Amino acid sequence: MIRCIVFALVTAVFGLSAPARAGTLATYADETPDKVMTIEVADNGDARISDGTDGDYGLMLGGHFYIVGSSGGALRVARIEDVAAAIDQVIPPVFRGLLSGARTAPARNFRAVRQGTRTVAGQTGTVYLVYGLNDQKPDEAQEIVLSSDPALRPIGAAMEQFMNAAIVPAAPLIGEGAADIIASTRAIFALGTPLDVGRFRLTSLADADVPPARLALPAKASTVDELVSEMRSMLPSGQ
Repeated sequence: MIRCIVFALVTAVFGLSAPARAGTLATYADETPDKVMTIEVADNGDARISDGTDGDYGLMLGGHFYIVGSSGGALRVARIEDVAAAIDQVIPPVFRGLLSGARTAPARNFRAVRQGTRTVAGQTGTVYLVYGLNDQKPDEAQEIVLSSDPALRPIGAAMEQFMNAAIVPAAPLIGEGAADIIASTRAIFALGTPLDVGRFRLTSLADADVPPARLALPAKASTVDELVSEMRSMLPSGQ
């Protein structure tokens, strides 16, 4: 019951012109028809990522990933590691600093096997068969294509954290499984930047101007204490 309430809270909470800076715009097709993921990366590595959901996006700033969402007409902002830390204080710990850089091993059955190369949207990547992503089918493999090009690393960093941001709110429901998924995601992204991972496939990569306003926090980020207080206020009396 408590986990369901915390899940609902986190989901609800996050749901000036200036000279432009040169950068990169990456576009990925989503397996959902008519849905597109865009990643804008400035020349300093900061990035903005969105899957097209109105009012919701992520910002990678100075190595930290911020979730931006709207709730009740107001924009809400929080660092993903702070949301994870708050959840760990409200329910039995799941992440234990994982999103703050704590070392961890991927799922027990995780392994990636090279299968040659493939070109996706003009970018050459290594094809891997990845095992262990489905606990119920440890011998089932998923084919993915990853690029080792250093120039694409900021794109991969933003995408990895965006995927993590979709998993964190589910922790109250799936428990340790959330940390396992994030650990396996980390292992995949350590191999390279996704060009084709089944759900997302690169469709274009181009130079682009990224105005500073696109990378500015729209509101002050909530602290861990504020997030914990808000989550606990939603729990039944006495919990």
